[in-house]
Amino acid sequence: MFQVNVYRMRAEDCARRAQDARDEFHRKNYQQLAEMWAEMADKAERRAASERSEAERAVQTIRLAKAS
Repeated sequence: MFQVNVYRMRAEDCARRAQDARDEFHRKNYQQLAEMWAEMADKAERRAASERSEAERAVQTIRLAKAS
């Protein structure tokens, strides 16, 4: 989850920089960067959730095998 937090912080920083940008060029670039960091955070969260789910299924399979 550390990675997700870093990505979210970077997205927020870029969003702030977009608001403070003095010209349209920099505003758009910072907005795009903010969206990219947010998307990376979302993907990392989904990946972590998927890995947790797989680990839980593996543990359940082991428990069932031991109970047999």
